[in-house]
Amino acid sequence: MKAGLVRTISIAALLTLGACQTIEAERRACASGVEMVETQLFFGLSKKSGEISPAEWKDFLNRDVVPRFAEGFSVLDGHGFWLSTEAKRTISEKSKVILRLHPKGTAQDQAIGEIVAAYKKRFAQESVLRVDVSVCAQF
Repeated sequence: MKAGLVRTISIAALLTLGACQTIEAERRACASGVEMVETQLFFGLSKKSGEISPAEWKDFLNRDVVPRFAEGFSVLDGHGFWLSTEAKRTISEKSKVILRLHPKGTAQDQAIGEIVAAYKKRFAQESVLRVDVSVCAQF
């Protein structure tokens, strides 16, 4: 084998070994907790006729979120920025962020999808940002 190829194979082997060790370390780190998914949902509060009111947001939570996330969730106030391709400028708006820790599974994915769809329909929104991260939780 040529020296360059041996060096490339050696580097690839080291990277693979490092990745395996990182995964194993994460498993050990979660030994005292529970492997879960943290889902973050970002809801913009602007709509064509103004802003979603606190009463409208509360009604949405009570009708669409609480029944699907009865085990619990957190709501944070935010202020988001996004690039409007239509207006060709950065838009800022108030927002709400829902944080939900849950086991991985299709039932959870379905509930989250239903919440997102309900929000988009009710408030004529183009999108709701969803971020999922694997976490280790201890209660």
